[in-house]
Amino acid sequence: MNLAGIDEATLMQTWKGGPSAEEGYHRAYTTSTYEGDQLQVDFNYPRQMARISLKLAAEGMREYVAVIKSGTILQERESVGRRSMDLQHKFQPHLPWLALLPDSALLEVIGGNYGIPTQSAFANRSGYGPALPVYPGREPFSLLQVFKKYLQQKREREEKARGWLRKLWRRLPGEAFDLGLGGLLIWLFSHGYINLTELAGYSGSLGVFCGAWDWLWRQRDPFLPKVMALAGLSAWAVYWQVQNRMWAIFL
Repeated sequence: MNLAGIDEATLMQTWKGGPSAEEGYHRAYTTSTYEGDQLQVDFNYPRQMARISLKLAAEGMREYVAVIKSGTILQERESVGRRSMDLQHKFQPHLPWLALLPDSALLEVIGGNYGIPTQSAFANRSGYGPALPVYPGREPFSLLQVFKKYLQQKREREEKARGWLRKLWRRLPGEAFDLGLGGLLIWLFSHGYINLTELAGYSGSLGVFCGAWDWLWRQRDPFLPKVMALAGLSAWAVYWQVQNRMWAIFL
């Protein structure tokens, strides 16, 4: 990957800085190579930690991640299968880009690993520097970002559960609550608080809502027997409503 012949002004704008979306990091630098690969380096200045992420276009944007603290590599992995692996050969072709990182404090934390220099190629150039302070204190508050992180954490907890018994135990409270609502509708109907039309509408809507709630909020696949049971209750109510109206003709 040769950057020779590219004018200095273009090289100085290689990396874009901004707040980090990764939990535990305050700042991020991102860039894309001419081959379509994506590089992102996240930085936690107080803890002296860096996270290097590389997505390779030739591998369908498969992501490789390294976590470094004060010059010591803590973790190297491929994110999809979460396999530990040596990433030297993955980062080596991208050294010309990594050498252009504008933050010398970040480069010192990386500590020369993978052959990345400890000083920016433009560290001593006048008029050049990072767009943000070394440590911004705290990233701007974003309610949407907080919500996305919360849902991502819930999805990760669901995926980490191993064994059918543990998965059943995690699902049991939510499924019991949803089925309890269905039971409440039956109780209301049997005691005359709602009629067949209302039972059909409420139970059908509850089935759709519970399925969507599982998928969007609980971050797991909907429990189909529960959805089908509520839909079946709605169909039963519709059937008997039609039957009652048909028999009413002869009364």
